Amino acid sequence: MQNSSVGAHIREHREKAGLTQAQLAEAVFATRQTVGNWERGATLPDIQSLQLLAGVFGVTVDELLGGDADELAREAANDRRVLMRSFIMEWVNILVIICVGLARSALRELGMSWSAYQGYSMVLGIIQWTVMLYMLFAVAGRDRVRRARDLVNATDIVAFLEGRASADELPRDWFYRWVLTKVNWWRWGIVAVLLVCFVAMGMGATRSIA
Repeated sequence: MQNSSVGAHIREHREKAGLTQAQLAEAVFATRQTVGNWERGATLPDIQSLQLLAGVFGVTVDELLGGDADELAREAANDRRVLMRSFIMEWVNILVIICVGLARSALRELGMSWSAYQGYSMVLGIIQWTVMLYMLFAVAGRDRVRRARDLVNATDIVAFLEGRASADELPRDWFYRWVLTKVNWWRWGIVAVLLVCFVAMGMGATRSIA
């Protein structure tokens, strides 16, 4: 099943229903740009969006897709896997940075020579940069999915991961209020704390080894 064929079906049903792209977008909790991407074949709607579209048009999902929804289910599952992998790698990267910092601190306490310390530190640096590069590839995949699925912020991403039609369906609990809506604060706060800690540790290392 090609994206363009799905887009053609959506456009055909929309025009038959006498709806504009903006009106259809409002009915399925999407943006006009998202509907335009669907109709051009740039992206595929997920299962939840398809169910909403079918309801608006008064047809079944299979009729809307021409009888095959398996590809959409696979694509949605793959995109969710990409998102989860990127989040896991971000936290793994943070843990590796902390562990490398602690390992360097432990090496300094052993009282080894500066050349030996540099050798071990280089190995730790290679490990750290390898994990970071893998994380960057994972984040690049996440950005691709975000653009394709029109996931603007953290609430949109969580709604997609949970299989909800839109972020409006998310429960307004403490996780929503203090984590999802402030995820960038948490991310940059952690980065700032790590930078301060490692600058302080680096200054301490220079004084102790010198």
